[in-house]
Amino acid sequence: MKRSDTKNKILIAEDDFVVAKNLSLSLTERGYDVLDIKESGEELLIAMKSQQPDLVILDINLAGFIDGIAVAGQINEHMDIPILYLTSDRDRMTLEKAKLTHPAGYLIKPFDIDELVSAIELGIYNHTLSRASVGKEADEAMISETHLFVKAKNRLEKVKFDDIHYVEANDIYASLVTAQNTYILSYPLKTIETMFPGNLFMRVHRSFIVNLNQIEAIEDNTIQIARKNIPIGKTHRSELMKRLSII
Repeated sequence: MKRSDTKNKILIAEDDFVVAKNLSLSLTERGYDVLDIKESGEELLIAMKSQQPDLVILDINLAGFIDGIAVAGQINEHMDIPILYLTSDRDRMTLEKAKLTHPAGYLIKPFDIDELVSAIELGIYNHTLSRASVGKEADEAMISETHLFVKAKNRLEKVKFDDIHYVEANDIYASLVTAQNTYILSYPLKTIETMFPGNLFMRVHRSFIVNLNQIEAIEDNTIQIARKNIPIGKTHRSELMKRLSII
């Protein structure tokens, strides 16, 4: 597969020095720009605040307190960068957990450089296509300041923003819930978040966007909207409290 003259930038999380060094040298020889190698997930997430890789290679068992799957979850929630697992974990349970983070690939050590390069190229290529497709869909979506139109079988239905209770991410799609209906959206939650008015909606969890005006109660780390208990993510709780009118 032919690549452009611009080097694709790779960030690596690997706590085995020998593997990390070999991986970095092999990728550099193949024309990639290896930005950095981090031993822990915490270090990688900090590095990603200032560096913009085209793809992240993750081991699952890392130094530090969080594993590669948890790191991938954080990347998916806050960034838009493809992930490729390179790990010694062969068990089915780990694979199933990893699949939930929608990786570009899952390769087993010891790596074959040709196989790794193919996975990197396909991962970056497919991610670029996906972003272009989502951007086109968002541009073409029928949205106004007060409402949007949602596909329901063979017709488009008008849904007022005020009537939306919440949106829940479910694997590769999302459910938009009103008092009357539940609609299936083929957008990731990050795209939906940009479509909705920010003064009315807020991301309160990696899987939920809520209509702030529809919140009926908050108990501990849970929001209640129309008998639905919605979890509040730790990273979102403080901002939620600021935005609510609490006396």
